[in-house]
Amino acid sequence: MYFQHGTLTPEQTRLVLRDLPIDVSFADENDVLVYWSGAIFKTCDARYIGRDVRACHPENTLECLEEILREFKAGTRDVAEGWEQDGQRFKYTSYTAVRDDTGTYRGILEVHHDVTGMRALEGAQRLPGW
Repeated sequence: MYFQHGTLTPEQTRLVLRDLPIDVSFADENDVLVYWSGAIFKTCDARYIGRDVRACHPENTLECLEEILREFKAGTRDVAEGWEQDGQRFKYTSYTAVRDDTGTYRGILEVHHDVTGMRALEGAQRLPGW
């Protein structure tokens, strides 16, 4: 697969997406869920692939999801963000409008990230360490 900078084989792409330290889902321009990965999507399974993205969201979130989809498709917004304390964990969620090179809406990217550890960082560590 050719990307903006370089190429990955399908196997490399699978491994990279699998090992990203985030949870990801993507629904196309027709609101059809075509991809997801990550532990946060525990309630999601293969039966949701190919179905309307609304089918894998809790009913109490559908009004907000509808508003996000409407704004993204209209081109009035490109990002929606939220965060919450979930027990001892602090979680960040972003929805991003995915557009092609001409600006046409092609889908919605949902990303969840457990940022608990990041909230405690102080000072600087410019090089990765452990």
